[in-house]
Amino acid sequence: MNQKSLEIASKVLNIPIEELKNNYKILDEDNATYFWQTTRGGNSIIVSENGSYLTATSSVSFERHLSEFRKGRRNNS
Repeated sequence: MNQKSLEIASKVLNIPIEELKNNYKILDEDNATYFWQTTRGGNSIIVSENGSYLTATSSVSFERHLSEFRKGRRNNS
């Protein structure tokens, strides 16, 4: 996980970097990191090493979120 990914996730999810350091998963195959909010109804984000990202609401499963990310879907920044 790199600092740039942490900063993007913190800004987009509006949670402190220190909290994100406890709620992430490295996606080696995708050169990306998955971050999530622990609160009920919390959002998640996948941030690639190049800074592009895709957010999802709590109603989207991790598998679907990752599938869409792998298809190249991204949020406009």
